[in-house]
Amino acid sequence: MRIDSAPPSPRRPSPSQTLQSILRKAGALPALLLVLIVGTALSPFFLTVDNLRNVLTLASIIGLLAVGQGFVIIAGGAGIDLSIGATLALASIVGAKFAPYGPWAIVGAALVTGLFMGALNGLGVALARLQPFIITLGTMTIATGAAYFISGSNPIRLSGENALPLLTNSLFGIPTSVILFFVVLVAGHVVMSKTVFGRQIYVTGGNEEAAVFAGIPVVRRRMAVYMISGFCAGLGALVLMARLETADPAYGSTYALASIAAVVVGGAPLTGGVGTIRGVAIGVLIIQFISNILDLLNVNSYIQAMIQGLILIAVVALNRRGGDSAIQSLKRALPLAVGLAIGALVVFGIRW
Repeated sequence: MRIDSAPPSPRRPSPSQTLQSILRKAGALPALLLVLIVGTALSPFFLTVDNLRNVLTLASIIGLLAVGQGFVIIAGGAGIDLSIGATLALASIVGAKFAPYGPWAIVGAALVTGLFMGALNGLGVALARLQPFIITLGTMTIATGAAYFISGSNPIRLSGENALPLLTNSLFGIPTSVILFFVVLVAGHVVMSKTVFGRQIYVTGGNEEAAVFAGIPVVRRRMAVYMISGFCAGLGALVLMARLETADPAYGSTYALASIAAVVVGGAPLTGGVGTIRGVAIGVLIIQFISNILDLLNVNSYIQAMIQGLILIAVVALNRRGGDSAIQSLKRALPLAVGLAIGALVVFGIRW
């Protein structure tokens, strides 16, 4: 009589594989927890209510832009929106020009400007088939020039009945700008994780050819994500205008790179098809808390920029191991670390 052998039992993952799986699912959350622990240890003012409120208020502006940037990057096709900061600046200037017609005119003008710039990017990428880097670099230049031209290169002051008090008030001690960011964040998360539109964005970003064969309207989806990015830039302009009571053509000089960094730190590679809006929020908080810690320690602003760049590289490297083990990742990153160390020594050697 033939006795069949028992089927082999499933192979259990090793402890290191289990740990890597947990870390991969956690994304950038461990990095955020580490930043919070370090901040608490370095400064007694870090976890105070006033400081946290200030951090979240500042994070709300970058966060709004990062949500829009997240849609673009996840949609793939080398998607990136370099114009998002310049769009914010232009939206603030156009909105301020409509201030004589009341606060709602400011809101409408800023949002329409953002949508228009997003539509231009979408038309360039989706229909004209231009590289996203090139088209958004071009629209960034156009938006910057338009903002300076319309404003006469001068900031536009908002005050009195032309201000935006709704975005400077608080609800239960929480600034309304933070509430707005949270609402946009939740809406973005729901759209990307619970709707057909969101699933189509992931498929498009992962494999555009497969998306076309599956009947997904790739052109319309690419148009949509750039318009979402422009709309978020308009919202960011409103929050910034309300906070500073001023519209300035120079607003967008740093926000584009900050929004891209937040998305990448949050776990969305520039190759597209991967990432979450929740991860984008974590990336925003990591960047903003690091900046806050350095401010609390009175670190020189130029050294802050260097440290933030180093931390950005480290976080992305740790969050992008792919199939490599932690040891393999460290070995691969060792030449880069040595190069950065040599560069730092040269910089400080020249300085002193």
